[in-house]
Amino acid sequence: MKIDEIRLCEYCHGVIPDTRNKNSKYCCDTCYCKNKAEIAIDMQKKKVHALLILMNDEIIHDLYLKYESKFYINAKELIDRGFNWTIYNASIIINNLPAKSLIRYGYTLFNNQSVQLWKL
Repeated sequence: MKIDEIRLCEYCHGVIPDTRNKNSKYCCDTCYCKNKAEIAIDMQKKKVHALLILMNDEIIHDLYLKYESKFYINAKELIDRGFNWTIYNASIIINNLPAKSLIRYGYTLFNNQSVQLWKL
């Protein structure tokens, strides 16, 4: 094997033997299967996170429609509907206030447990 032909496994970084297909990125079937399993777990986590963001966005959408121009509500209303405070897309600034963005909406949680809703 020439030095310029040495290929390294993308999973364990070991040398891929010459007996493996020239297009192979893994040194053995075990590394291939472990990598495939880890990717599947990551994809499932991303799907669950996206569904939770959608659920939070729907909760805020309902409350935004219910309260029309009165955007300050008690945090208990979101809690009672199953809102997950740890799930959001990004932390942003709206009108000089820290906010969490979802899909169509965002919110700011204040120390007095009131929440301001934002339409993004």
